[in-house]
Amino acid sequence: MTKPVLVADIGGTNARFALADCGAGAMAVREIQSFRAEDFESIRDAADAYLEAVAAQPQFACFAIAGPVTNPVIEFTNSPWVLDIESTRGALSLKQLVVVNDFEALASGVGSLTPDDLLQVKAGTGDPDAPILVMGPGTGLGQALVVRCDAGDRVVSTEGGHVSFAPRTEEEIAVMQFIAREHPRVSVERLLSGRGLVNIHRALCALADTQRVSLRADEITQAAIEGKYPIAIKAVDMFCEVLGRVAGDAVLATGARGGVVLGGGILPRIKEIFLKSRFVDRFLDKGRMRDYVERVPVDLVTCEGAALVGAAVMLNQRSGEK
Repeated sequence: MTKPVLVADIGGTNARFALADCGAGAMAVREIQSFRAEDFESIRDAADAYLEAVAAQPQFACFAIAGPVTNPVIEFTNSPWVLDIESTRGALSLKQLVVVNDFEALASGVGSLTPDDLLQVKAGTGDPDAPILVMGPGTGLGQALVVRCDAGDRVVSTEGGHVSFAPRTEEEIAVMQFIAREHPRVSVERLLSGRGLVNIHRALCALADTQRVSLRADEITQAAIEGKYPIAIKAVDMFCEVLGRVAGDAVLATGARGGVVLGGGILPRIKEIFLKSRFVDRFLDKGRMRDYVERVPVDLVTCEGAALVGAAVMLNQRSGEK
C-alpha cells in the first residue's frame, strides 16, 4: 500500500484514529487523535470527524475494537456503540474495512516496538519458543497471545478478562462479595478495568464503614498519585496486586513463558505506583509452580499508538498487498 490507510483503536471510553503508511518496511503511524465515545452517536461519526480534521480520504482501514469480533454487526462489551462493518465501510467510502480485537492488534504490534517503547517491570530470560501474553486493563481487561510458529508469529485473541475472579485474602473475598451483590458472577474484569477500580474503591469504603467519596477511575488514580484519600491509595494498591496474581495465573494457563507485555490505558498513568507495588510478588506467588513463572519477563508498553501500529500490521497482512 503506497497511500495512507486509516487505523483506529476503539475502546469503551475513547476512540483513537491515525493514518498509517503500510509497506514492506517498519510500520509507523501519524496524526494520532483521540475522541470520546460519548461525544458521537456512532463510530462512523467519530471517523468522519477525524478524516475531516486530517483532510484524508483513505481507501483501506483497520479498526481494533474492545471486544470479540464474531459477527458482522458488533455490539461493544463496555460501550453503547454498535459497529455494522459493511454499512460503515460503505459510509466511509472504503474499499476494505478490517475489524479486529484491540488486544489482537496490540499483540500484532509488539514485534514492531523498540526497547524505548517498553519499560521493564520484571527481569527474566524467558523461553524464546513459548507464547507471549499481551494483557492490560483499560475500559475492560484485554488479553491475547503471540504464538511462535515456523511460518511466523500467530496472534490469538482471547476473552481471558472474563474468567472468574479467585480472591486470595480475606479482604479480597470481602471485596468480591460486595461486587457480587450487583454482579453475581464476578470476573477479573470486574476489578481490573476502569470500572473495576471504581468497584474496588466502593467496596473498600463500605468495608471501612466510612462515607464514600464518589470518584471516577481517573480521579481515584490521581488521588493515589497525589497521596490523597487513604482508601483511594489502598484501592490502587489492591488493583496492582490483583493484576499481578491474574497475570501469573494467565501464564500458568497459557504456557506464556516467552514473556508478558502489559498494555491498556491505566498502567501508564500510574506507572510510579505500579512499579513500587507488589505486582511482581503476587505474580510469583504460585506455590509449587513458582519456578514456572520465575524466569518470565514482564514489560510495560509506554509508547502511544502501539495498538494502532498493530492494526496497520494486520491490515497489511490481510489485504495481501505490499
